[in-house]
Amino acid sequence: MDKKPDNFNALAQLIELLRRAGRLADVPKFLEKAEKAAERSSMAGLSFTKGLYHRYQGEPHQALKELNIARFDSFFGEAAISNMIEIYLNPLNEMLVTQTTGEPEYTPTPDNIRAAQDLILELNHRGVDTTITECNAMIHTKNKQNLELAAKRLGDLLTKQKDYIPALVSMALCKFIQKKQTDGRNYLKTCLKSDYQLQYAEHFERAWLLLADFFISNNKYDLAEEQLTKCLKYNRSMVKAEEYMGLIKEKERIYVDAAGHYERAWQMSNKKNGAVGFRLAFNYLKANRFVDAIDVSKDILKSYPDYPKVQSDIIMKARSMIKA
Repeated sequence: MDKKPDNFNALAQLIELLRRAGRLADVPKFLEKAEKAAERSSMAGLSFTKGLYHRYQGEPHQALKELNIARFDSFFGEAAISNMIEIYLNPLNEMLVTQTTGEPEYTPTPDNIRAAQDLILELNHRGVDTTITECNAMIHTKNKQNLELAAKRLGDLLTKQKDYIPALVSMALCKFIQKKQTDGRNYLKTCLKSDYQLQYAEHFERAWLLLADFFISNNKYDLAEEQLTKCLKYNRSMVKAEEYMGLIKEKERIYVDAAGHYERAWQMSNKKNGAVGFRLAFNYLKANRFVDAIDVSKDILKSYPDYPKVQSDIIMKARSMIKA
């Protein structure tokens, strides 16, 4: 990158590596050098790499804006569209289904689903096999008929390729949403019998997370931590894995340790994930770190002025404890 800072293919790979190493803070300096060196003809590459960075920083709107520029490029277009689809379906990589007590489940808006479906058609016209992506879009609607159709198509795929990782993970997710937990777990177990493969990194991470969620819901915290440790081994920027580590410690009432995990998750999310910020502030409160609880609450309110219970459950209680 020193010799050719505007080699955007290499830069995109570097951003992926830095994310997995937990070093996203190093990315801006490479983007700045690339922007200075870039010729007008390579603007799509610059937009693509900026889009990746914004996506991983928890800034979906900026990411979509940049990726949309790269979307029409012959080299970066396919990857740009794929990233846009994933952002529309789940902007902050939230849990689509969860069995842990009190954890919110994410459902995309109908507008986001439509935008994703339009982009899937666009990929299709480029000759890309979008079977898994189409199934995932159907699964994200959580509509009964769509879930059944997705399960059928994924089943057909698995009949031909019984160890196909993306199909196994999507099928597991589908089954969990259909409240068929045993089936979902069995698909995950089949998937995780395979050795880790970098090309399916995101799918393995999703499988470990889903299994961890299942174990947490059954109070099997050691087994859940085992799955989450694998997530963080391969992706040190994985907010949800660190958040779940915090959730386990919170359930065990080890509030100091819980705060440590939530703190890392809060930093990983670029202080953009309101739910993580709230859990962090709550555990600071429980660990008698009242000033820190107030500071995090103020950060939450900067991004989400109407975030529920921050004022009443955190700030007011923390201030009363300081006065006491």
